[in-house]
Amino acid sequence: MRKVIFDLLKEAQQKMSGYAMFMNYQFIHFSVKAEPAALLSASVDLSGTSLDLEEVADVAIPEENQFALIPKDSSYLFPIYKAIGMVHPEYKIEQKSMKEQDTVSDTEEQDTEDDPSKYILCTMPAVDKDRRDAGMNYVKTIYDETMSKEKGIHGTYTAKITKELADAKPEEIDEAKDELQKLYDQHLDLCKSYREEKEKQIEEAYQNYLKAQSDKESAERERQAAHSTEAGRQIHMEDFASKAE
Repeated sequence: MRKVIFDLLKEAQQKMSGYAMFMNYQFIHFSVKAEPAALLSASVDLSGTSLDLEEVADVAIPEENQFALIPKDSSYLFPIYKAIGMVHPEYKIEQKSMKEQDTVSDTEEQDTEDDPSKYILCTMPAVDKDRRDAGMNYVKTIYDETMSKEKGIHGTYTAKITKELADAKPEEIDEAKDELQKLYDQHLDLCKSYREEKEKQIEEAYQNYLKAQSDKESAERERQAAHSTEAGRQIHMEDFASKAE
């Protein structure tokens, strides 16, 4: 294979891979589980200097749907809080204490800023029906956009290869185009797998939400039934006492 064709195929592969990776990165930003990559876009402003989150905080995952951000210095607490809120306003963001496990309200931020035991807990929003539908639509939109870009790369590099091989034998042209098609098909499969994985993640979270709601309603019905039984027993005992008199 001619070097120029090899180089074109390498370029095409890099561009296709880039679009696939960016698509998955966008999927991660629709947070269902706590995936550290979702925090990569957070930029923490410290006195006019922009720092990556990893430079100012350690990240832990106490629950599947939670991030714990532990500041490397107590003065970083509020800037981190602000940075996460700008990137992921959908998160429930709380200031907590490693000593007391108490939640700190926004109005107390300044009073607790110098406390080294404080950290930030971020919880993903529950996936109810509205969020499930929004997530599925988001995934489809990003996927369709990426497929269009991948198709564009395939078309562009088919034309470039054809131009470079204008004087080549048909077999050489076919070989080059077949290699490009293989790359294209591989990236279509990769993108499809990313989409399926994200949709599965969203659907599982939705089913977990429905189960939690069902369990909550069942517990409430049992509580009300127990209360009604107790009230009925009390009325019965009062009636018995009245007759005894």
